[in-house]
Amino acid sequence: MPTPFLLSLLLAAAPAAGPALATAAGAITAAPAAGAARPDPCDRLSALDDAPDCGDAPLCSVRQRVQLVCQVRDALEKRYVFFPVKGKMLGAEGKGFDSRRHLDACVEEERALPREDDPLRFYDRVRRCTAAFADGHLLLGAPARLPQVALGLGLRAVDGHVYIANREKKLVSYLKTVSGVRDLEDLVAVGNEVLEVDGRPVQEELHRLAQYLPASSDAARLERAVDALTRRDFAFPERRACALTVSAGGARRAVELPWWISPDAEGHLMTRAWVRRTGVATTDLLNWRYDPAKDTWDKDLGSAQGYLRTETILPPADAASLREYADDQDRPAVRLGEVVRRRDRAFCYLQILTFHTENLAGGQGRQPFSAVLGAFVKECQEKELDLVLDLRQNEGGYLAHSSALLAALGERQKAYPGGALLLRASTQNQLVYQQRAPSLSGAPARAGDPLDPRRIADAIGAARRARAEFTPAFLEQPLRASDAVGGYQGRVVALVAPTCMSACDRVAALLKSAGRATLLGGPTEGAGGSQQEARNLPVRWSDPEGLLALAIPNAAMGVQRALPLAGGDRPADEFFQALTFENRPVQPDVPYATTLDDVTHHNRGWLEQVDHALFGGGLRAAAGRPQLAGAGGP
Repeated sequence: MPTPFLLSLLLAAAPAAGPALATAAGAITAAPAAGAARPDPCDRLSALDDAPDCGDAPLCSVRQRVQLVCQVRDALEKRYVFFPVKGKMLGAEGKGFDSRRHLDACVEEERALPREDDPLRFYDRVRRCTAAFADGHLLLGAPARLPQVALGLGLRAVDGHVYIANREKKLVSYLKTVSGVRDLEDLVAVGNEVLEVDGRPVQEELHRLAQYLPASSDAARLERAVDALTRRDFAFPERRACALTVSAGGARRAVELPWWISPDAEGHLMTRAWVRRTGVATTDLLNWRYDPAKDTWDKDLGSAQGYLRTETILPPADAASLREYADDQDRPAVRLGEVVRRRDRAFCYLQILTFHTENLAGGQGRQPFSAVLGAFVKECQEKELDLVLDLRQNEGGYLAHSSALLAALGERQKAYPGGALLLRASTQNQLVYQQRAPSLSGAPARAGDPLDPRRIADAIGAARRARAEFTPAFLEQPLRASDAVGGYQGRVVALVAPTCMSACDRVAALLKSAGRATLLGGPTEGAGGSQQEARNLPVRWSDPEGLLALAIPNAAMGVQRALPLAGGDRPADEFFQALTFENRPVQPDVPYATTLDDVTHHNRGWLEQVDHALFGGGLRAAAGRPQLAGAGGP
């Protein structure tokens, strides 16, 4: 459920202009008078001033901007799976949030601005508008992606404080030379605390940036805000340098670092005026690689020195011995291997950084994702080793991989509750599943499969004829041990954190519902949306002019709490009450959060927790299987 921090962010996301605004969740609370129809702010767009004095300045005229936000509103109203129920999902504290009224307020805000001279401010307002839905899948961008600014540092939040976690070594060396600050490396050393940013307490700056960030929980939003302090493509700085106040060696010190921008900024229609105004330059000492799978720039620095989010929990020598596999974009996706702590303490370690790849490339060439994982789990079974599953940094991917992972870890002759899927009853979704159906796709029919595309397409059609918002919830068949592994009898410790989202949330929820693992770490994000698409029917919406792009979840994931007593689907109300994990992070069995010692010493606190769980009686002492949490979600 949302906490006061999330609700304050939603309030901050409320447009400043327009009718009376809510005291929670950023929605308009003033109800129209009895019998009165609420005027549609998207009516009579042609009557708005087209601002001929704007010339060719992008996003300057009120008509263009209002039309764009109206198109966003209409796309969400038609496609977004949580549009009718988001206020209820945010809980009692978010009861003032109404999806349509909130978006109408965003339109009113644009109507109140007769002219906009900086297109980046418009993008920020739309980001703030969509971020208020508290959905980590609802990603706003632009087809011609916006450039990114960066400082060359990476930060981490630890116990309410913010610390330097990594730095781009070559860039710091260059800055030391040109600035004449001899102790610059000491000022930006890994482990130093960041106290202020541009004269404001760092917590205030986190709060300012968080309002623009989509996230399904407070903790996930905080993690993204920490990343955004030093690398982002929104809330562009007004100065060419950032003034940091740090604690170095116990002393309060000030250091000013230049902002840098990605190489495409000077020629980009939306940023070229900003570049001329601020004088921010680019550099080849930073990695600006773009991540097309997520439509974002990579967060981790290319050759950074220090602690990265993708680090394993192992000492450098053990980490170096792991086998690494790359995804379809040649980025690290999976690391696995046997870890020997000492003669009587060994375990299998499996770190999964993404489920968003069909194949994994390693020493034996490119192989199917599930085949690589299954072969490794089988090795662990043959050696009678327990398994540590590291999911702390994973932004999700294909749902089928999460089911296949539970099957690989399944014990012999046991059945486990599977997932659940619900869709918005829209024409586009019906077309998606008709295209996936065997008669059109050429795929074999899946007789008796609750998730058969033809069956789902028919259910969407029936829901549309009944004028229902949703399909029923389709329940995945019980999951059993995969044939490739033949049953894994070892114990499983799964490491989780707020940076585990989407299909990663689903894995954590499946493992917990099945009682197949002890979850160690922090709550997952709680991002339960899903993007179901087919060829030529993408879920990413874009306006006709190609100025905005929005990833819109058209389906929702859930996890069954127990094996179904009987076959069949479940009503949508039951899905939202008991099965979905949107805004309901999966809670750990053994809480643990990254410490400053983890940042400075290769996650050794995480490793100590694993040692205790596997070899210190932590798991053996646990009686019975872990259960899903109660009303608060899994």
